Amino acid sequence: MSKTLSARLLALLLGSGLTLAAVAEPLARTEKQYRLAAWHFYQDDYYQALLQLSLAPQDPAKASLLTAGLLLQLDMPFATAALLKTLLDEQSLGGTLPRQLRNIALLQYSRYLLEQQQNTAATRYLNQLSPPLAELAGEAELLKQLLNWPASQTTDPEVFDRLAGQRELPYVVINHILALRQQQQPEQALSLLAKLNNELQPPQQTGFWSQLFSWGGPAPLLNDNTERQALADYLQLLQAGLLVDQGQWADAQRVLRNFASNSVLTLAAMTLYRDILTENRQIPTLLAVLQQLIARYPYAVASWLAAHQLGNQFERALAQQDALAAYRWADQYYQQQLADNSEHARPVNLTALAKSDTLTGWQRYQLRQQPALFHMSSQLQGLQQLQQLQQQRLNRLENLAEVVRFKLAQQRQLLDTALPGLTARQQALQWQAEQLSSQIAAAKSQPMAQQLWLDPAEQDFARWQTTISKAQQRVEALTAAGRDVSSARVRLERLTGILQWHYQYNRAERHWQLSKQQQQLTAELTDIEQALARLTQLDGKTERLLLQQQQLATLTDRESRFARMLATEQQQMLARLNSSLAQLQQAEREQLLELRRLNTQAIARVMEQLLLTSQEGH
Repeated sequence: MSKTLSARLLALLLGSGLTLAAVAEPLARTEKQYRLAAWHFYQDDYYQALLQLSLAPQDPAKASLLTAGLLLQLDMPFATAALLKTLLDEQSLGGTLPRQLRNIALLQYSRYLLEQQQNTAATRYLNQLSPPLAELAGEAELLKQLLNWPASQTTDPEVFDRLAGQRELPYVVINHILALRQQQQPEQALSLLAKLNNELQPPQQTGFWSQLFSWGGPAPLLNDNTERQALADYLQLLQAGLLVDQGQWADAQRVLRNFASNSVLTLAAMTLYRDILTENRQIPTLLAVLQQLIARYPYAVASWLAAHQLGNQFERALAQQDALAAYRWADQYYQQQLADNSEHARPVNLTALAKSDTLTGWQRYQLRQQPALFHMSSQLQGLQQLQQLQQQRLNRLENLAEVVRFKLAQQRQLLDTALPGLTARQQALQWQAEQLSSQIAAAKSQPMAQQLWLDPAEQDFARWQTTISKAQQRVEALTAAGRDVSSARVRLERLTGILQWHYQYNRAERHWQLSKQQQQLTAELTDIEQALARLTQLDGKTERLLLQQQQLATLTDRESRFARMLATEQQQMLARLNSSLAQLQQAEREQLLELRRLNTQAIARVMEQLLLTSQEGH
């Protein structure tokens, strides 16, 4: 599945968090999650973007579409296709999508079905596109061409105007050119190719002032210089092939003479150049090209054939001795290639894929040249990165579970130990408070109560008060008996006054001390009651923590199963990759054996010719 449409989709959806969150509650939280998802997406951290997206309340249709795009970026096409199929087939979901987003989803799923060789289903979904397609027109037309290939492609002279400015235009036109070549119409194909080359010409470099005062200039069709150069190399090679179809060998040779030596198409260009030189009988140049093929591409079939063709060219030039030497060298070359081929059977492991320098040269070449192998190796590397991210998520879930377990243990400890202790302390303080209240009430009802005299000195005053009371009773008895006790009464009144003064002096301080003690008891009781209230609330929170613990356990189990599924898929894909490499290695071995057999026959043939020539000379 193409990631270009996925990137366009995600940029469109994640870049407009406010629009997407307009129907979600609460709005601030949704906007925050979309912004976080967008930030991780533009950091190429698609897994974190997917996690942030899962936390945002959102519309189900847009959620499915966004999730599909992120799964595609994570190189999980099967999961992506399942989401897109559900989204497109259920009208209750897909019908709520805007036209442009639904068109993108249809294109994505159609391309996936094409890759799975389900052309009929892909065509059915592609036909559901709703016009106008605008910037999606090029992608839709290119996909339509691939679905109808190799059926006859009609040339559309208005394609340049219809797809102007769209990056798919060159590829749509190239398919037209290939169709014309298949229909044996090289002249029309060359004319269309020349027009495409003009469209792909990079804009002329203008001066500073010209750039400053120019507005609305045409934008280049392809902004990526690497893509532009690769496309130019392909068109150059295609032009040479069309000239060969017309029999214009000299013109084709002139086109390929300056072909880039570091292009991905250099091997194909050298192979075509070899055929042109063979047709034109330019033996010295042809021999040089064959030697370059052997030196630069030791694992290519064209290079193995070139080793035999060296002797064949000498044989055609009637240089029998040189031909015999070249064939013998080719035989040694094939023996060495067969020995190297046996070493290629070493299987590839995940560590070697992660570090390409640990792969053999043959393995690196095959993983780069074979599209299916390249795709599988890319998927394996993507799965390996996803496994690392999955392990990080599992570690975070385990840390969260540990925090919940710790909080639960704390709450249980508090409820089991602190609650009884606090309750007992509360009861003791309440009893003390009641006793103190009784003392204060007694002190107020009895002005000279014994409870107010605390220190030893004041206890002496209390005893003096008892003595004075007895003396007062004695004075009253003597007075009743007619005795004169006026002087004793005066002394008794003075002593009573001193005691009363001492009591009044200390009474305020004693009451303040008792009041302060009562306040302290009340404050401590209040703190204990608040602590008991918090513990009572914790008893209710325990159920919430238990629910969180259960949810974390469910998430951990699900993530563990997903990790096991990833590991299984990774091992299966690795097995398929090694099986494909083994089949390729066996097929190449058979090709080398066949080439060596032909080379051995050529050696015998040349030796026989040399023997006949020698006999004729004698």
